[in-house]
Amino acid sequence: MSLSNNVAIRRPAQLGDIVTIDLQMVPEHGYVPESLFDTSGIVTFVLGWGNYLPGLHQLVQGLSAGETLEQVSVDAGYGARRDDLLLEVPRTKLRQLLQKQQKQQEDDESLSWHVGMSLTLPGNIAVSIHQMGDETVILDANPPLAGTSYACSLQVIQVESPPSTDLINDDTTTRIPQSPYHVASFALGCFWGAELAFLRLPGVVGTQVGYSQGTTVSPTYEQVSSGTTQHREVTMVIYDSRIVSYEQLLCIALERLEQTTSSLELHQLFQQQDDDEDSYQYKHGFYFHSARQEKSARECLKESKNSRFGIELLPCATFYKAEEYHQQYLFKGGQSAKKGSKETIRCFG
Repeated sequence: MSLSNNVAIRRPAQLGDIVTIDLQMVPEHGYVPESLFDTSGIVTFVLGWGNYLPGLHQLVQGLSAGETLEQVSVDAGYGARRDDLLLEVPRTKLRQLLQKQQKQQEDDESLSWHVGMSLTLPGNIAVSIHQMGDETVILDANPPLAGTSYACSLQVIQVESPPSTDLINDDTTTRIPQSPYHVASFALGCFWGAELAFLRLPGVVGTQVGYSQGTTVSPTYEQVSSGTTQHREVTMVIYDSRIVSYEQLLCIALERLEQTTSSLELHQLFQQQDDDEDSYQYKHGFYFHSARQEKSARECLKESKNSRFGIELLPCATFYKAEEYHQQYLFKGGQSAKKGSKETIRCFG
C-alpha cells in the first residue's frame, strides 16, 4: 500500500493528526498477558483518540516523519505499583479475618501460606502475600499486573492531516483535497458495542462515540438518556478508503444490528412507553457525510431488512463527543480491539 498522498505534513504530530508508525512492543520486566491491541507492524491511528496505550500516544506526539525511538518503556496500562498498598499485619489478625470470611475454623491454615499466595479478605478485597515473618505477614493489594510495561520501539512513517470530520459542524473546516480518509457516522443502539465492532475493522484509524441529530447544544449523557434532547447515541468512524470501503462499514453496521436487535426487541415488548421520548437515544440511523455515502446507504437499505431495524437515513447533524468514560469503553474493560478480532462483543450497557 502506498502512503503517498497530498495530506502528508512535515510538522511534528499534533493531537487529531493521523499517524502511521512501524511499531514493536515487547513485554519487559516479567509477564504481560496477551494484548488487546496490535503491538507490532504498521499501525495507523488518530493521535489522542484512544485505542492502543495512552503512553504510545504520548510518545508519538511531537515526533515528525522519519524519527525513531528505541526501547522506551511504556506502561502496560495497569498502573504503577503503589507502596501504600503494602500492609504489614499480625498473623493472628489475618487468621481471624480469613476465618470470618470463610465462616469456619481452620487453626492450621497459616501452615499453608506462602509468598505469592492470593487471598480474599472480607469485602472481597483481593490481596497476595508479599512477605512472611515469624509474627507478621506483609500483604500486597496492588493489582497483579501493576507495574508491568512494554519496551517500545517505533519509527514514524507518516503524519497526515485529518479529514474534515464535522465533529461540531465547524463551517470553517474544508475537506482536504485527495485525502484518502473519510468520516462515517452510525447509530446502532448502545454505542459501546458498535464502537468496538468498527475499531476491530482493518482500515478504521479512529473512532469516537457521542450524540447527534438532537436539538440541544453540547448535551450530557443524562440529558440524552432523558429523551428530551432527541439525540441518538452515535459512533463516528474515520477510515482509510484505500483499505476499507464505506460499503464494508455498512455491512458491519447491519451485522451489529442483527446481533443486538433481537434482545432489544424482547425487552421492549414488556416496557410501557407513553410517548416516543425514550426511543430517541437508541434509534438506528445511517448519517451520511457526502452524496456518495447517501447513495450507497440508500442502496444498502433497499436490500436489507430495514423494516425490522427502523434505520433512518439523514445527513449527519452536529456531533458532540460523549464523556471520556464512554470512549473505547469495552476496550478499556478488557475486550480485544485488535484488527480482525472475531471474539464475541460482550456489551451489557
